[in-house]
Amino acid sequence: MSTTHLLVTLRRGTAGKPKTVLSTLASLGLRRTRDARLLPNDEGVRGKLNQVKHLVRVETLEDAEKRLAEAETKRAAREPLTVTH
Repeated sequence: MSTTHLLVTLRRGTAGKPKTVLSTLASLGLRRTRDARLLPNDEGVRGKLNQVKHLVRVETLEDAEKRLAEAETKRAAREPLTVTH
């Protein structure tokens, strides 16, 4: 991968998960649902992400910025609806 950092977001809860999964998430710095961390894109981090891939969303910075920009335009104020009879 050419990017140097990854944006990792915890998408699922940790209740009832094995201790190995919990310790992997703790080592990534993810504690609560919707926690996000900017992590280096190296082999060690990618190995940890592979262990918890069912719980996290992994994005490059460019993809995350694009997703946030699309969400912002979707939430932008629109023209008020006028009805004429």
